[in-house]
Amino acid sequence: MSGKTKFLKRAGAGLCIALALAFTAVGLASCGGSGGTDTSVETAKLPPGASTSSSSSTATSKEASSSSSGSKTTSGEKGEEEDESSGSETSTASPGASAVLGGAKFTVVSATRPDSNSSVISSGGREVKGDYLEVALAVENTATDYMVDLSGYSFRLASPGIAAGTYSSYYGDVGTYGKYVDENEISASLLDYSSLGVVSYLLKVGESIDQIFLFFDLNPENVGRNPNVTRENSTLVIRKTRGNEYGTEVYLPLAGYAD
Repeated sequence: MSGKTKFLKRAGAGLCIALALAFTAVGLASCGGSGGTDTSVETAKLPPGASTSSSSSTATSKEASSSSSGSKTTSGEKGEEEDESSGSETSTASPGASAVLGGAKFTVVSATRPDSNSSVISSGGREVKGDYLEVALAVENTATDYMVDLSGYSFRLASPGIAAGTYSSYYGDVGTYGKYVDENEISASLLDYSSLGVVSYLLKVGESIDQIFLFFDLNPENVGRNPNVTRENSTLVIRKTRGNEYGTEVYLPLAGYAD
């Protein structure tokens, strides 16, 4: 083989090696360039002013939020149990005692013991401190063929701690907040929260009303608390005073209601 031929062969081999190395370098650069391009695309997707680090922080925050949300779901299930428990306590605290008399179903919604008559005074009325029992009611006409006249009922409070004979000295013959019925029993007027007037509604068949209440003064001669009256020893007595079931009484114990 001539010297020229050998030279050409060597030059060709060298060229091949050089080309191979060049292609390898381009491939590596291309891989690096691809990573750079992806980063720029990610940056382009971020909201204005956000950085990659803030995106990562947001993602972490979202993951944490998602995890926390999952916790809340579990907690929510416990919460339902807690709600049930709470509901049970509420049920105990507000038993919702009810009774039907003369076609009307009476339900005790609440029985609170305020130390002021503020619930029953209109604008400009005189506030008087004392010991009172406020009983909120709901009434439904459960009869099938007649209306219910609420003026045909008497609403009373019976408790061994009530001194019924002391009411006339303060209230005279006005029995809105307490009037003698028996030694330990007084009557009061059924009132409307919106007008504070005496309720004498006719209820149609199937009609229900609420926002009505009774307000008993438990200590008419003193602003202090009557220690002898408790909800545990108090009973709401509803008596039919005329018409259907005349003279019949129903008894709704007030034990268990919260202030």
